[in-house]
Amino acid sequence: MQVNDMKNIDQLLVQYFNNTSEKIVFVDKQGQVIAMNRAANDIISPDNDYQGMTHAICNRCAGYTNEFDLQSCHNCFLEAEAVGNTSFQVFMKTTRGTVEPFTATYQTIDERNGIKAFTLQNVSPQIERHDKMYQRKMMQKTISAQENERKRISRELHDSLVQEMLNVDVELRLLKYHKDMQGLVDNSKRIEGLMSKLIDDIRNLSVELRPSSLDDLGLDAAFKTYFKQIEANYGIKIEYHSNLLAQRFDSEIETVVYRVVQEALFNAIKYAGVDTVDIDLHLNEQKLIAEVIDRGKGFIKTAQPQGTGLGLYGMNERAELVNAEVNVDTQIGRGTIVTLEVPI
Repeated sequence: MQVNDMKNIDQLLVQYFNNTSEKIVFVDKQGQVIAMNRAANDIISPDNDYQGMTHAICNRCAGYTNEFDLQSCHNCFLEAEAVGNTSFQVFMKTTRGTVEPFTATYQTIDERNGIKAFTLQNVSPQIERHDKMYQRKMMQKTISAQENERKRISRELHDSLVQEMLNVDVELRLLKYHKDMQGLVDNSKRIEGLMSKLIDDIRNLSVELRPSSLDDLGLDAAFKTYFKQIEANYGIKIEYHSNLLAQRFDSEIETVVYRVVQEALFNAIKYAGVDTVDIDLHLNEQKLIAEVIDRGKGFIKTAQPQGTGLGLYGMNERAELVNAEVNVDTQIGRGTIVTLEVPI
């Protein structure tokens, strides 16, 4: 490469350094800023005598995104060799008093003198667009879930409750045609049985929608009532173990645990082909853990799911609401274990 070409490249690099919107900061091995471009004034004001500041970047940093947290100083990129030449997201305090997200790189450009280059590109607009898209997507999923639930309730009402009410109506109409007292008594008893069945079905539907015991007494009491109902309705035995007693948690946590266990139990009833399901609910020092265990057919996790496939998806969506995790461990012929871990 000729000398003139080198001069042109140097001039282009200087122009880029001065005019780019990307914030560029050079620091020495003590962490002192030795140079920065105009764009970096949004982060480190030249009025602050930045050349005399040790760890100037650290003083303006509000943490970066890593596997530990959204805004964490754990394994700080200023000291960690693992960051290398890859980009990462960091949160910086601006001279306007805000904290904003940036895509950043931090790499050594002069090994002998320990000079490092720190570059920043503001990603607030991209994150805002992503958040709006995510909110729109979640709204669509919420609406879809609501409509599916309404369809289910509509089918329950039509196929069960309405039919039973029609039977009661027919039996009541027939009463006026009975001349003898014994016929009236027999029909009255039949109507009484139909009404009892109707009341039970309404109560069961109410419990499925939102059990009052969950709000009034907590998870343990709600599960005990619910599992008795499931055993009576589906003829399946539930081995339930818990160390919670009457302990209460945040309402959102209780709702998530209840719904995830409910969904996992229904999946076991529908697809596992078992007579018994084990459910364990226990609390340790850090987590509330719920396990639904069946020793049934199992399935291949990567295969096309049975049914709509929304059950597993819905469990994960609910778990995310309380920063929880759902793990599904399954093997063909050995059964399935659904584990929910909620940080407390």
